[in-house]
Amino acid sequence: MDNEVMSWEKLYSKGPFFNLESPHEEVEFLHELFKKNNVETILDLGCGDGRHLYYFSKLGYRIYGLDNARTGLCLAQERLAQVGLATELVCADMTAIPWHDEFFGAVIVIQVIYHNPIEGIRRTIEEIHRVLKPGGWLFVTVSTCKPLGPMRYYSGVEIEPGTMVMDEGPDKGVPHHFFTMPELLDELSRFALIDLRWDSYSGACLLFRRR
Repeated sequence: MDNEVMSWEKLYSKGPFFNLESPHEEVEFLHELFKKNNVETILDLGCGDGRHLYYFSKLGYRIYGLDNARTGLCLAQERLAQVGLATELVCADMTAIPWHDEFFGAVIVIQVIYHNPIEGIRRTIEEIHRVLKPGGWLFVTVSTCKPLGPMRYYSGVEIEPGTMVMDEGPDKGVPHHFFTMPELLDELSRFALIDLRWDSYSGACLLFRRR
């Protein structure tokens, strides 16, 4: 087990990290969008302990979850079962998504995609493109799209330009890639950008469609 997975396992071993009733603030917008465009199947990439699985499941979507932390997935399964919901959960790395081509109508990646060196991020993007249906929706959030200045607020080791592995706090051992906006849009250029907004935590929220 690598350091990143161990970090997430340790985090989830303490219990749920997120309240099921506190999804990301943009999910209502996504629900309206998905409903209008007849989206039925959603992949929550990096689903953790299940807050977005819960939100979309109770609205009737077929939502699937992937995470590399088995403890987080167990929490998600238990929490969904407690409210009479269930979904397919897979323990895997996001660089190798185990569903067939063009399976999903939408993929959501909330505060997850940047937890990799850049090559891992690129493989993840390729996998997302593969499993999305043509015209499918991709919703991505990242902590910052500002130039690399925010890295000075973190404690860790820079392993490549723009990527730091944390050496303290709950994210100890976890890589964080700090995008600039031009870099992020370039990496996602296989998708058409539909909307860009900022959440209340100054995180960038980007909506794309598969070309």
